[in-house]
Amino acid sequence: MVKKRGFAMLILSILMGTTAMLSGCTRSSESKPKAVSSVTTPAIISSSPTTSASETASSIVIDSELELRIHLNQVGYLPDGPKVFVIAADEPFPELKVSVADRHDNEKVVWKGVSPAARQDAASGDWVSQVDFGKLTTEGWYHINVAGNESLRFFINKEVYKELFINVARSYKLQRSGEAIDDPLIGLKLQPGHLQDKEATLFFKDEKGQQPTLDVHGGWYDAGDYGKYIPVAAVTVAQLMLAYEVRPAFFEGRRLLHDREKTHWKPAKAAPDVLSEVKFELDWMLRMQREDGAVYHKVSGGSFPGFILPAEDVQDRSIYGLSTYGTAMFTAATAMAARIYEPFDPVYAKKLLTSSKKAAKWLDANPDAFFRVDEGQNSGSGPYEKSSDREERFWAQAELLKTTGDRRYDATIQREFADLQSNESTFISWANAQLLGQWAVVTSSLTPSAGKEVATQAIIKAADGLVDRVGMDGYRSSLLSKEYSWASNKNALAQGELMLLANELQSNRSYVDGAADQLHYVLGRNAMGTSYVTGVGTKYPLHPHHRISAASGILVPGLLVGGPNQDLNDPVLEKMANQGLPPAKSFVDDLSSYASNEYAIDYNAPLFFTLAFME
Repeated sequence: MVKKRGFAMLILSILMGTTAMLSGCTRSSESKPKAVSSVTTPAIISSSPTTSASETASSIVIDSELELRIHLNQVGYLPDGPKVFVIAADEPFPELKVSVADRHDNEKVVWKGVSPAARQDAASGDWVSQVDFGKLTTEGWYHINVAGNESLRFFINKEVYKELFINVARSYKLQRSGEAIDDPLIGLKLQPGHLQDKEATLFFKDEKGQQPTLDVHGGWYDAGDYGKYIPVAAVTVAQLMLAYEVRPAFFEGRRLLHDREKTHWKPAKAAPDVLSEVKFELDWMLRMQREDGAVYHKVSGGSFPGFILPAEDVQDRSIYGLSTYGTAMFTAATAMAARIYEPFDPVYAKKLLTSSKKAAKWLDANPDAFFRVDEGQNSGSGPYEKSSDREERFWAQAELLKTTGDRRYDATIQREFADLQSNESTFISWANAQLLGQWAVVTSSLTPSAGKEVATQAIIKAADGLVDRVGMDGYRSSLLSKEYSWASNKNALAQGELMLLANELQSNRSYVDGAADQLHYVLGRNAMGTSYVTGVGTKYPLHPHHRISAASGILVPGLLVGGPNQDLNDPVLEKMANQGLPPAKSFVDDLSSYASNEYAIDYNAPLFFTLAFME
């Protein structure tokens, strides 16, 4: 509860937290949850309990002894964007008088309204009431008053997300492997880590019976540990490049990197900063490709390091695994990059396309899905295992069609992947790239009109379904109760990303607002009343499962943590099983909770994408 004069108590509660450590994280497959019977699901609300200032009520509570919680976007709102806050309690409550006041002058009320009587939310078990104050468009600092309860402060401003976007974008630079970090914005200084990746050894014997030593240095650390993975890298760079390709004007003149942070690319001065950063990861991906076109799966140590700095992890590093699905994702991402980088660096673009075609040729020669796993492969890194590869092969063919204009790729799509072209879309993830393939099909000038139409309708249908979900949820999340699993925060934003892509195909304000709702959700308008992005808002994770933050003593800002996970996939969450936590409250700000409180590069990708549309 956020009561008047209760701010000091709030800060005290934020500062309290556990710092127990585990040896490492597992980053297990998000598609294989572990059932927990103790999680309960209350009855779902039947309609969206939203009101506006114009509504009246016959019985209004002005003051109350109820312990109410006011959940809102702790960063703030765009003047012309949607604005909804949620009143929550552990028991039913009636209509309430609400107001928004100037943060510095509580007597200066700028908006008044009435909240509807509470209804129960399925995912959280809370009794909630949504209040729409979208008519308030004047810029300024504000707080909300509800029946004697006062909210955290928030901001209304046309540049309210500017600093957040910079932090999210720069989070990738701060995950660079093999490079010294000297960040003037947060004071983080790191010695180059894992220089031994220049001489990493293949973990298994190749077809020639050899275990070569290869140079696979660079790239981004995947998450809170120091592994580097091709599937996650591919899906992450794809979303960052997609944001640029769809919204190029947003990135014009948007400075995200210092000049000294772009020395790895000579044409960087003429290109958007986002492409300079993405190239750092693409260069590592290219090093992971074999001569025959196949792409190795990951690079890591043989065991999870403790919470130490990158340069302190001096164990030998190995190259693990090989898969058709990972190679297909590499094919697609490099084909996509080839057309995006061509205006700025034709030589590099040619290199990318050559590598993409080489990988595609290997895939043609290996038509059956294959994922190599050797004993001990996952002892120091996550599996990211997938037994199928059709969605990724489809994506690869679609990107090659769009980049090269070669109609043979469309013929392959129509012959082998027509169902994926028309199947209802799902959000982008390392485990399913179907939407990326559908988007490439829709936006390729070479796709026949019939193919464009079915792919367009697949995306629109999915977006319509998500809009309906948002309208039913107590916190306007697009997640179903069963979807509060590993990386739930990322999944909610990725569903918002799908709605934004649908809006590009068929303009619909509900798609844009639905995507904004997912941003509001992760920034504090959720059952935990927590901004799930480090350093952002008022109450945010102080103990993310992130080795660089823990070991350096500097909380890196702009990191989206995984969020509520009802499958309780780590020892910290498992200890909470007997509490019967609702799905949307299965979260703990604990250093050791890698299943709910870890950051990953692919978590930040849909956040990055969404922010590029929030102007």
